[in-house]
Amino acid sequence: MRMRSLVVLSAVAASFLVSAACQEQSGSVPEVAEAELTASVPELGAVHEFMQPLWHDAFPARDFDAIRELAPQFEGSLEALDAVELPGILRDKQAAWDEGKANLISAFQGLKSAAEAGNEEEMLGYAETFHMGYEGLVRLIRPPSPEMDAFHQSLYSLYHHYGPGYDLEKIGYAAQSMAAGIAPLQGVELPDRLADQQDQYETVVTELGEAVEALIATLENPSRADVEAAIEAVHSAYAEMEGIYTGESHG
Repeated sequence: MRMRSLVVLSAVAASFLVSAACQEQSGSVPEVAEAELTASVPELGAVHEFMQPLWHDAFPARDFDAIRELAPQFEGSLEALDAVELPGILRDKQAAWDEGKANLISAFQGLKSAAEAGNEEEMLGYAETFHMGYEGLVRLIRPPSPEMDAFHQSLYSLYHHYGPGYDLEKIGYAAQSMAAGIAPLQGVELPDRLADQQDQYETVVTELGEAVEALIATLENPSRADVEAAIEAVHSAYAEMEGIYTGESHG
């Protein structure tokens, strides 16, 4: 009986070791929540409720009474904005967001002080700086194009969740989704301000497609090191594409 027990225990141990090895080879990662993939900050939109009449009505009309009335109305929306936690897909913009938000709040404090002191020229100056700060934050979080936004959602899930957790099934799904997103990216026409970089953009998109195909090929006979390197290559190629919009491209 004791020998039989040892055999049973050995079989259980072997089963556990096989299971553990499988888990080491390929993990299981939960699906990424939709909120984490949405590049949106509703609290910034709330600031626009007061920015619109300030910038489009009171400022051009030099209506200083209206500016004085509007300035304190920003308090609540700016406090809410200051407390915002960016969604995961915007995590790489956190430092720029914090800097831009600090500048926005500083400009608001200047506007508020100028309004309270009745200094009309400073009111106009701070109102313009305040608006520029707001627009800067809007541009920071706004996806450059719908096609890039769709691709980035798959890449974000891959790079920050499925890759680190080494979930090969979800890595494969993300890779196929990105592969399907290359053709839409190839059809994007850059805005006028970037028209002279259209050829560079198309070259970078081709390189991005090649990096995605290389990842898919790696998954046919995967090793963790090779898969992680292939994911990093896709991420680098995407960053190069995004850099064309932000002026940080190294191509």
